[in-house]
Amino acid sequence: MLELIQVFIAGSALGLSLAMPPGPINALMAAESAQGRALRGFIVGLGAMTADTIFLVVSYTLGSLVSIEGPLRGSLYLISAAILAYLAYLTYGSRGRGVGGVSSSRKMHLPYVMGLTIGLTNPLQIAWWLSVGLSLIVSIGPVIIAGFFAGIVLWIITFPLVIGWASGKVPHVYAVVIYVSVALLLVFALWFGYSGLVILTGL
Repeated sequence: MLELIQVFIAGSALGLSLAMPPGPINALMAAESAQGRALRGFIVGLGAMTADTIFLVVSYTLGSLVSIEGPLRGSLYLISAAILAYLAYLTYGSRGRGVGGVSSSRKMHLPYVMGLTIGLTNPLQIAWWLSVGLSLIVSIGPVIIAGFFAGIVLWIITFPLVIGWASGKVPHVYAVVIYVSVALLLVFALWFGYSGLVILTGL
């Protein structure tokens, strides 16, 4: 039981590592929430999470059709590590931009559709699922996936509320988000990289 809880917590942390880094979804959520519309910010995040669910189904199907073992699994782990490290690099590079990039005056009439559309067309999100997501499905199983989505739900609920509450201090709040995101991404990049090397070298 304790092991399942630990796996669930690890999955939640991984879900946060995908959801937290700055990008178009978080920018839209922040733009809505900073104007006192935290619910609309949550709905944007809900649309993006629906995209993740679709990618989960695709990744699970691929995992069922293709035998991912031995060197192929090790290579997939290393690709996952590289993508996570690249996301950490992009996230760190955005630390001085705040939540800019989305006009706070632009009103979205369909925030759910906007979040879903951006989620489905985000190249990094697609790459994440075809590498990190696929690695999780073939190697660990449903408990970590449940934790993963719990982490995303936690983020899309708390982030709009925090931004709405601290609308006058958004740059400072966002700076904390960036550094925590970088730390999470690097931790998982190191874990996937180490696991991949262990599989490929037989250490």
